[in-house]
Amino acid sequence: MNYVLIVLNSAFSMTRLARIGLQVALGVSIPALFAWQDPVALYRSGLRLFAEKQPDAAIAALRQSVAIQPANAPAWKALGVVYASRGDYENAEAPFRNACERQPALEEACLYYGRALYLLDRFPPAIDVLRRAIALRESAEAHRLLGLSLQALSQSGEAGNEFRTAIRLARDARPDEDPGIDYGVYLFRGGNVEQSVAPLEAALKRHPDSARGHLELGCVLLALERLGEAADHLERSLSINPGTSRAHLLLGKVYLRLGKTEAAEAQLRQVK
Repeated sequence: MNYVLIVLNSAFSMTRLARIGLQVALGVSIPALFAWQDPVALYRSGLRLFAEKQPDAAIAALRQSVAIQPANAPAWKALGVVYASRGDYENAEAPFRNACERQPALEEACLYYGRALYLLDRFPPAIDVLRRAIALRESAEAHRLLGLSLQALSQSGEAGNEFRTAIRLARDARPDEDPGIDYGVYLFRGGNVEQSVAPLEAALKRHPDSARGHLELGCVLLALERLGEAADHLERSLSINPGTSRAHLLLGKVYLRLGKTEAAEAQLRQVK
């Protein structure tokens, strides 16, 4: 309490007091109040706040850090990560761009920038950035995203090459982002329905609990009239991720073809 009184009775200007009040509101400790102009301290504070699940406070600290020190690429990347964690790729794009352009060799900075561009449907710049990221450091995810971006622009031959490279490099992909799933979908959409089964099955061997993997394989098996197997995979997908409208729709279609009318209607009612 005495420390607080000393602070309040000292000769701070109203502007300084307002800034201190903001820091307190953001959950920064009392000793950190005096480091409000230190961009490194603000960067570290932003990381801590994000880890403590305080994204708004983390954004405020990181924005202040890069405002003071615009060349701080790690702080720009961290700011982009916080925005991206909320699905806000529109606001994540500029921080990732700054991180990638200011320090291209910074781990995953250009990859994250390319991913944000892809998710914003900005495919030509995404391709340029992802190729730059691959030139710096090859990764399965960069090749996968490059394949998806090329596919979106109907550059199918190059897209297939990228998916195959991604599969070769894949080690620890997230279950729903295994490049084998994307390659299977690529083959299916290209009319190679039979050939699409193998990469999807391989992806599910690596990630048995991939809701997306089971969904896409169920879709292919439905097209091949392998209805019992399709139902198994679609049911499995919904058991992992119950809220997927497309899985309910496809399972409803499978049940209709199997003559399970009531079960089909129950699935179709859940399509949004």
